[in-house]
Amino acid sequence: MNEQQKITDDPRRGAILQAAFDVFVEKGFEAATTAEIVRRARTSKRTLYEFFASKQEILTALVRYGSQKLQPSPDLPEPHSRAQFLAVLEQFGRAFLREFLHPERTAMYRLAIAEAGRGGALVARELDASGRQPVMRAATRFFDQAAARGIVRREEIATLLSVYFSVLIGFAQLQTLLGTEPPLGADAIAERAALATRAMARMMQPDSADG
Repeated sequence: MNEQQKITDDPRRGAILQAAFDVFVEKGFEAATTAEIVRRARTSKRTLYEFFASKQEILTALVRYGSQKLQPSPDLPEPHSRAQFLAVLEQFGRAFLREFLHPERTAMYRLAIAEAGRGGALVARELDASGRQPVMRAATRFFDQAAARGIVRREEIATLLSVYFSVLIGFAQLQTLLGTEPPLGADAIAERAALATRAMARMMQPDSADG
């Protein structure tokens, strides 16, 4: 195990991140203090600064950790047929939606919205840079690979991605953020992923490569 991995796995670091998450969500990023984070983590400022140079660095670590769980697997297989493409897409949809609607991620989005209302965009920028952008790059790469196999038309990739994520997410995130509906359960997530995949199947060219 290298030194960076040891630092990442250190339980003191984990305690600081958990305490910081609670304080950020409760008080907002700007109002949160390292003193309060240290108190809740039951550690010292000296220990905190061994791992993080600033409050902003703690936030960045929190967002990146959550976003790593959201991102598609680096082993997402290159599609070689229409059937495989759709099967992988449905599997990805289930995993993505499960993490995207996770209560901790919802709390971070609420924090980003609250901070934006106060004129601060740091949380939103971190969520976008570490969450949405890597996911879209990975999804676009997957669709590009499909286009190279003749499974989808390259000129339609942007439209297909837009429709796929629109159907997959729908109003679920908004309803979860507002608290008007409970988070989707496993069955509802599976149904939504299947629906988004069927939408792709209908939009794809009928003479797509079959393998």
